[in-house]
Amino acid sequence: MPRHARKKSSTNTYHVVVKGADNQLLFEDPKDYEKYLELLIYYKERCKFELFAYCIMSNHVHLLLRHSQDGSLESIFRHLNTAYSTWFNMKYNRTGYLQDGRYYSEPVEDERYLISALRYIHFNPSKAGLETAPGVAYPWSSYYEYISFRPIITDISFIYNILGGKEQFLLLHSIPAKEHCLDIEQIRKRIPDDVAKDIIFNTCECNSVADFQKLTLSDRDKYLVSIHKKGVSIRQLNRLTGTPRGVIERILRRS
Repeated sequence: MPRHARKKSSTNTYHVVVKGADNQLLFEDPKDYEKYLELLIYYKERCKFELFAYCIMSNHVHLLLRHSQDGSLESIFRHLNTAYSTWFNMKYNRTGYLQDGRYYSEPVEDERYLISALRYIHFNPSKAGLETAPGVAYPWSSYYEYISFRPIITDISFIYNILGGKEQFLLLHSIPAKEHCLDIEQIRKRIPDDVAKDIIFNTCECNSVADFQKLTLSDRDKYLVSIHKKGVSIRQLNRLTGTPRGVIERILRRS
């Protein structure tokens, strides 16, 4: 099936998400995060792009960037994704694809959406329950570069010029984010049934649907939530575990 053409930004500015194949981890220890930042710094210079925000999560990365007039997203992520996946595969003695496709992108056409995407990116760790608010605990984000005025990779002056300074930046991040930007949940691809079946049985250590149906209700509910977070759809859970769809939906709503 041919790929759909990417939407182009008239400003050359994009919110980009790179995610792990089948929701697998892209980063397993601090050295992995540091390596990605090192490569990001290198290719930022080589590919000539500006970086307004980033957040590196365990299984995906958010970037808010603007490439030069003669540059392109394709060039940036061909270099960056290849370099990181090669390094990661060598470190962990693995083979195969690391990232889920090339990358996902959303064009940024105006300042309003630029600021919304910036805020959304900085709130990613707190949305995932890793900190209570931006800057409290999570280190792998551009938020610290903004509040310290010591940018290592982030082009903070462009955003500060739009907002009017640090006080407005802090005020912007003092209210929980409600934006619906390019989100890891929205871009989740359908997992093939054979892969979904492996996820189900490996998660709950069952060998068959019959084994799954012998689980206690509390264990069943716990496993259904965990499996769904790994990318298995409600429809697949219904088919592959024999659990009624309505029951699955109620369990997920409660969680």
